[in-house]
Amino acid sequence: MHFRPFSHANTPSSPPAWAQTLCLGTAAYAILLVLAAVFYLERMAVLDMAFQTFQILRTGEVQIQSGRFGAVGTQVFPWAAQAAGLPLKGVLMSYSLGHVLYYFGVFLMVTLVLRQWKWGLVLILLATLMTAHTFYWLSEMPQGLAFLVLVLAWLHHKERLSALRWWAYPLLAAGLVTAFYFHPMVLYAMLFCAAYFFLEKPRSPIQPLYLLALAIFLATVFVKYKILKLDWYDAQALERAKAFGALWPNWFDIQSNRDFLRWCRTDYYMIPVLTVLNAAFFLWKKQGLRAALVTVAPVGFVLLVNIPFHPGDNQFYLENLYLPLGLFVAVPLVFAVLPGLLPEKRHWIPVAAIAAIGLFRIVSVHRPWTNRLHWEQDFLEKTAHREHRKLLLTEEQASMDTLVLSWGTPYEFLLLSALEHPDSARCILVDEASHRFDPLLAQPGLFLGEFKNYSFDELPRRYFNLTDTSAYVRW
Repeated sequence: MHFRPFSHANTPSSPPAWAQTLCLGTAAYAILLVLAAVFYLERMAVLDMAFQTFQILRTGEVQIQSGRFGAVGTQVFPWAAQAAGLPLKGVLMSYSLGHVLYYFGVFLMVTLVLRQWKWGLVLILLATLMTAHTFYWLSEMPQGLAFLVLVLAWLHHKERLSALRWWAYPLLAAGLVTAFYFHPMVLYAMLFCAAYFFLEKPRSPIQPLYLLALAIFLATVFVKYKILKLDWYDAQALERAKAFGALWPNWFDIQSNRDFLRWCRTDYYMIPVLTVLNAAFFLWKKQGLRAALVTVAPVGFVLLVNIPFHPGDNQFYLENLYLPLGLFVAVPLVFAVLPGLLPEKRHWIPVAAIAAIGLFRIVSVHRPWTNRLHWEQDFLEKTAHREHRKLLLTEEQASMDTLVLSWGTPYEFLLLSALEHPDSARCILVDEASHRFDPLLAQPGLFLGEFKNYSFDELPRRYFNLTDTSAYVRW
């Protein structure tokens, strides 16, 4: 199979642009891999990752939540680790490193296989442009955005609709459906990219490919929300959407908007800076429609996120929803602004600068996640020699300024306590409505969880050898 480089402007005296991109991306992901190893407990012994790891170890199978089957791309790492018999630390480390390896694998496919070096630069920006707390609180959103970039890079590799063989149509459909089922809000990233390349002049032969891809994506959305039965999580999201009507016309005077502006000053400053740069470039080039798109799309998307969460919410959760903004900024920057301002061999330089700033930001925000980890570790040590070691705490008894959310504590404490040895695994639970567990406290062989309780016999003894058959006691 023959692959063509995306650009033909390489000169003999300098490395090809795709090679520069490959080197830059390899360096960036190598640093992210080191950080994932250093902060593996901050990333894994927390909320969703602790719960998913617990379930993978309990069942020996990957765990798909809310139909987001694309998450198999990262869950395969802890699944393989437990199947190979690695100890708990190896499982947690593999899961943390696996998230970075997934993104690096997508990056290598885009740059090495498809030779789409511009999309490779977009991936580097997606990983670093506005990532802060979402390096520690992991979700399917960034995984879906990276997978969407892979699909779009494949479209650019094909260049035109006539290049598709018969088998490519179901492959494209499967790729787009998978991208959407990582996270529903990947839809808006697809809409933006389609709109951006539709406005490209002179008209490009790739535009019919984008029309086909957009049609498949919208059909997938229709089937999910109008034909299939929604699970509770997606139904809850639709319920929150009623805020658009309830708050009109006061969409701007809400707490979540004020929070976002504050976070733009402290963490997401590159988003408004590069949005202004992109808009100014297109105005300079007298491309009014593109200038309007790169300005209105980010503002509209922020409102789309913030209005349903108008009272405000935890930064890490809303940051996860904001991540498509990285694509809104990166695509015009890489495909138009940098080519219009710099020679091709220097495109990597501003991307490297932005990536360096992003990597520094990731390290700088680790403190609340490390504090959270240390609080739980200290509590385990403080209570290690008590007569009663199966404990139930109310949120008032815990440091909720540090924990933030309590629902993951039974899985977090279980993992952290079992790291030393499976026999050291302990049952500790912090809950906002702890009285609901009162009828279960005296059951000696029961692990109490937020969503479901499990008998000790249901847990794998090589990871959690729970032997304390005393009753739970209140702290």
